[in-house]
Amino acid sequence: MDLELLLSLHSRQQLFVNPRRIRLLEQIRIHGSISQGAKAAGISYKSAWDAIKEMNALAERPVLSSETGGKGGGGALLTPYGERLLKIYGLLSKIERMAVEALQDERTSLDSLLSVVARFSLQTSARNQFFAKVSALDLTDLSRKVCLRLSGDILFYADITASSCQRLGLVPEKEVLALIKAPWISLIQDSLQIPAGDNVLKGIVSEVMLGEEYDEILLQLEIGEPLCALLPKAASGKTAWQPGDKAYAHFAPSQVILATLG
Repeated sequence: MDLELLLSLHSRQQLFVNPRRIRLLEQIRIHGSISQGAKAAGISYKSAWDAIKEMNALAERPVLSSETGGKGGGGALLTPYGERLLKIYGLLSKIERMAVEALQDERTSLDSLLSVVARFSLQTSARNQFFAKVSALDLTDLSRKVCLRLSGDILFYADITASSCQRLGLVPEKEVLALIKAPWISLIQDSLQIPAGDNVLKGIVSEVMLGEEYDEILLQLEIGEPLCALLPKAASGKTAWQPGDKAYAHFAPSQVILATLG
């Protein structure tokens, strides 16, 4: 399905901006002239002037400053408010496109804005990203141990500073994005050898990619999510991991980075 969104903003039940008016402002910024901008935008000078007059009145501060007269119809310049208007319209347009992409992709949860933004916009160097909800907060020290709940009621922990906990506004049931870089994850076959206090996620090796110094191991976790670990080469130069192997991925709570949308 080919969907198209035409973003319009209204003020006092009157049209403030729409794609046509935004196009006009963009062209005026390029050409420095209302007449030339209107021509490039494909509208008449009168329509352009009427649109600018209406925008200025509705905004209660001008979006454009202009000088009338002259062969070219006078010069024109976007005000700081007009420049901000173009930027915010561009951001809103990106959010709309993300919404359409989320509608088309059935893998995307629509239960929260965080899940949509993270899938279609957020780019990080951390290969492992998990949506979780805050289950509990340990507030007994300068650092805060945050208990997180993944799908399937799997619990793991993040150690962050008290100021970070406050800045993120963490409270029980708040949704967060947990990030763990691949080199921070270790794999082991015997769960009894996992260091005390480490987070543990169980899965099956799905793919092994060999490198000169490191091997990249992909796991399919029991919770249904993929996980990537980047492991230093064994002394023999060969990996001990093979697709189909059962593995425990473990990492320290201090190696979990949390992100929210406020």
